[in-house]
Amino acid sequence: MSSKLIFTTVIAIAACVSPATWPNAKSVPGKASFAAVGNESLSPKDRLEVFETIWKGINERFYDPHFNGLDWPAVHQRYQPLVDAVKTDREFWDLMSKMALELHDVHTRVFSPEQWERIKKQQGIAIGFNVEEIEGQPVITGVRADTDAARAGLEPGMIVQAVDGQPFAERLAKAEQEIGLRSTERNTRRNAYAEILSGDPDSLLKLSLQRADDSTFEVTIKRQAVTNPARVIARELPSGFAYIRLTQFMPPAAKDFKEALSKFSNAPGLILDLRANGGGDQDELEPIAGSFFNAKTLFVRSTSRTGKPLKFYGGFYTVPPELYVGQKGGQIYSGPVVVLVDVRSASTTEMFAAGMQETGRAKIIGEQTCGCVVGVHGHQNLKGGGIYTIAEVIWLTASGRKLEGEGVVPDLKVSSTISDLRQKRNPVIDEAEKTLRAMSHAEQTLSKKQ
Repeated sequence: MSSKLIFTTVIAIAACVSPATWPNAKSVPGKASFAAVGNESLSPKDRLEVFETIWKGINERFYDPHFNGLDWPAVHQRYQPLVDAVKTDREFWDLMSKMALELHDVHTRVFSPEQWERIKKQQGIAIGFNVEEIEGQPVITGVRADTDAARAGLEPGMIVQAVDGQPFAERLAKAEQEIGLRSTERNTRRNAYAEILSGDPDSLLKLSLQRADDSTFEVTIKRQAVTNPARVIARELPSGFAYIRLTQFMPPAAKDFKEALSKFSNAPGLILDLRANGGGDQDELEPIAGSFFNAKTLFVRSTSRTGKPLKFYGGFYTVPPELYVGQKGGQIYSGPVVVLVDVRSASTTEMFAAGMQETGRAKIIGEQTCGCVVGVHGHQNLKGGGIYTIAEVIWLTASGRKLEGEGVVPDLKVSSTISDLRQKRNPVIDEAEKTLRAMSHAEQTLSKKQ
């Protein structure tokens, strides 16, 4: 088990990967991520033992002693006979995943052996485009070049009317009912969209789309297996401001980010794009955040179900109640910063955004974040090759505001409309540049007065 805390939604397998995001892993009967029928590794006795291990682990270590309002002993009574009744490993792992999801916490999860292998390899299923809810409609917001989706003519601003011949609204209602609440309603809707578009590698996704002129057309996309490691994308904008996009707080993100930031150390302003960044781990968060501070700075706080610092390995490792970043001489960039977030910005990303916001180091622009912010101390191995994770730490802002269930509220709320997408306008970037110009002007004015 790792000696660091994981705060992530991207640790989970992506059932469908858009141009910029990995949705949370899902446990869906019949999907390829589960053990194949006829290749069973667990006996009925083994399954009961694994069930007890998972239930007891959550009972003893879940961060909320009230289990998010769930009667956890009653869950044991309901699921034990179901465990006795399963016939295959696939049914068992699906059942265990369903049990953990009753807590409505995206970080307390059970993964099958196949899912865990994909997690370690950072594998997912790509469809080449992203769909988000805009103005109450499922709208294509991005299409990756050189994909089946791009070649088929998909464009931002198109509305998805049906999936596999069924109206999207009907699929959405069914998906939300099946997955239940996931930390927040915002995250539940995001997971439901991912559920609708998910499928096995090489399977076909049939869509009915509406163009800007209200005409419709049918298209079929093949899902493809891909790997999606953390990426840092950096460039100078025509305005002269620096732009850096970070896709995950996972290795080697910190190393690559600091290299990119060093190249822009003299830029008049920085836009840090964390939209669709689902999180990562503390070892990557600290050096990235520290790049913006020239002194040791309180960034976020933590607590547990007991209110006391959590200790592991007999007290050898302790989760500190306060997380500090930065040191004298360690600052790489001292100019004005704008951080972009949206509903897909989750977990560690929310910690980073909250820390930058409360310290006054950056302005936050975009949409309210996921509200999925708890700490997982590594993973627990299970007999048969599966694993489970338990949310044991709750994270707070430096001022003590809880992030789980609430998220980060931007200083300036901005989102794209369907018209923006169709006309290739980018209001979020436009507002970010406008804000940076105002921040730069304010700094120059203050400097002259001093």
